[in-house]
Amino acid sequence: MSVFERSSMKPTNPIAIVAAMAAFALAGCSTDRTGDCPTITGVTDASVETFFRPGTQPDPSNVQYTIELMNVKNVCDIDKKERSSDVSMDISFRATRAQSGGEAHYTVPYFVAVTDGTTRVMVKKMYSVRIDFAPGQNTATATDSVGGVHLDVAKGKHPYDYQVLVGLQLTKAQLDYNRQGGHYGP
Repeated sequence: MSVFERSSMKPTNPIAIVAAMAAFALAGCSTDRTGDCPTITGVTDASVETFFRPGTQPDPSNVQYTIELMNVKNVCDIDKKERSSDVSMDISFRATRAQSGGEAHYTVPYFVAVTDGTTRVMVKKMYSVRIDFAPGQNTATATDSVGGVHLDVAKGKHPYDYQVLVGLQLTKAQLDYNRQGGHYGP
């Protein structure tokens, strides 16, 4: 199976990831050029997360800030004799907000999951990234590293038969908002 090196947060409901996987695509992610490594894929429905001002309705006019999964760069090592692969990733995020002036700091959860190439999630780990806005800044970026995604390949399979999925951990309401096209608003 898979082992992730880095402290993880609390476990999450795998049903949420399976629902989000219904429409995933390669979103600014890099893959191994040899074709031997697992595919690194961003989950489209979970690539944007919109936070609204407390006590307001989910409407573009009430957006406090939005965070986007921008890029996943990976390094993959294959051990064909041992039938395993190790993947490390640098995950880039960009957050935007209205010109509100004040300094702000947010911690946003995201996940890394391994599937068997279908919708079956073999393992899912939670991480978080800190976003810091300086006074007057309306765009902030952050990069987080996840190392040691180790995959022991099942008999009759190859590392490229598996997928490593990356996405922001959304609530059902946030996922519904994204699916309605709300995250493309101002």
